[in-house]
Amino acid sequence: MSQIPEIPRRRSLPNTLAFVHDPIGALAQYGAEYGPSYYLYIGGVQRSLVTTDPVLAQHVLQQNHRNYEKSVIQTDTLAKYVGRGLLTNTGASWLRQRRLIQPGFHRSRLEALTALMQSVIDAELDDVARRLATPQPLDAAELMLRVAFRIVAKAIFSDDIAEAELADFGDKITRIQEHVIREVRLPFLRWWLRLTGRERLHLQLSQEVLGIQQTIIARRRASGVERHDLLQMLLDSRYEDTGLPMDDEQLIHETGILFVAGHETSANALAWTLYLLAQHPDVQQRVRDELDAVSPGAPPNFEQLRQLTYLTQVINEAMRLYPPAWITDRVALADDEVAGVKIPRGTLVVPYIYGIHHDAGLWPDPEAFRPDRFAPAQRKGQEAFAFLPFGGGPRLCIGNSFAMMEMQLVVAAWLRRFDFGLLPGAPVVAQPLITLRPKGGIGMTVAVRGGG
Repeated sequence: MSQIPEIPRRRSLPNTLAFVHDPIGALAQYGAEYGPSYYLYIGGVQRSLVTTDPVLAQHVLQQNHRNYEKSVIQTDTLAKYVGRGLLTNTGASWLRQRRLIQPGFHRSRLEALTALMQSVIDAELDDVARRLATPQPLDAAELMLRVAFRIVAKAIFSDDIAEAELADFGDKITRIQEHVIREVRLPFLRWWLRLTGRERLHLQLSQEVLGIQQTIIARRRASGVERHDLLQMLLDSRYEDTGLPMDDEQLIHETGILFVAGHETSANALAWTLYLLAQHPDVQQRVRDELDAVSPGAPPNFEQLRQLTYLTQVINEAMRLYPPAWITDRVALADDEVAGVKIPRGTLVVPYIYGIHHDAGLWPDPEAFRPDRFAPAQRKGQEAFAFLPFGGGPRLCIGNSFAMMEMQLVVAAWLRRFDFGLLPGAPVVAQPLITLRPKGGIGMTVAVRGGG
């Protein structure tokens, strides 16, 4: 029977603030001292089994997933602010919603969204090109957040959301996310957040976000116009058991969850991909050569995206180094055991995805950027659950194919239109909030390519 070490509370509690400011550094230190799996009092309060063992992660997320539910952190705490949708739902209710929404991400639906995505990308990169008429440094993280935000807005709402609404929507979502991460990381300060009115303020912002969505949905219904977007898919969906559509509250929650979950993860993955490409001109050129071979002189269409194998390897390697969803958790519903490790009922199991992706035993020279790791021949020998950019098991991100298509289109367009490099200066640092952001952005020198 494997004995899992435990980091004593007398050590983890004084380190709480350090953990909040740099959880990746703290977890790396704990892992070096205690091994791939150990008990840690997260926030000094919650006893948790943290693991970078892909066998344990696969067991919890896939093989025995029915024994594990998302924690209160991922459900009730987050749902309080963003609604009870796929991301925050659990149990039978989650499964019912998943079955209802899954067809919306079918291949045929995604193909219909390709031209829509490309139109947003072209418009945004046209704007970048105009800005570059006056030479200036640009923040790749800010640019990718704007592009991804508008792609998701267009994919969900088509043209039914005005620019002012979109800006207001984005500002409120950002403020809510920043508050949620404080509440999650410092659970013992929730009383203070309530006392100072911060919780009430952000709950009000949440209601305003839901109100914006309700207005857009009402406008769509009143127009009588059917569109080929995700909102229309949700409006048209019917439950298998009743033949009825979602009620308005559930519809609003699901559109909000798609928006929240769908833009920041892709934006960060895109920003990190450009950051890595800026340091590797040889990789840039290899992607451009592939684009010229697969889709000469035009953006790749839906079928051609599948042929961009090296571009896909580049994006995968970027998500290995900088996984947007860098950590997850599950609670054991009953006693369990895997590979000699006992997991008592009620244990919070924390698959540490960033740690799995940087494990030298799984990824030789793990800090190096090597897209060829994801070449088909290399993937054959890869351990299951060593790569989890979209999670794993039945709760694999429902929008993973949408996100990959979006990232391929954005990177392809960017490489064809611009030459770019990193600004000299302070190093770019990963900031693990709800997603893994580049702290302070990514400063770049950018120039329009000849003929671009």
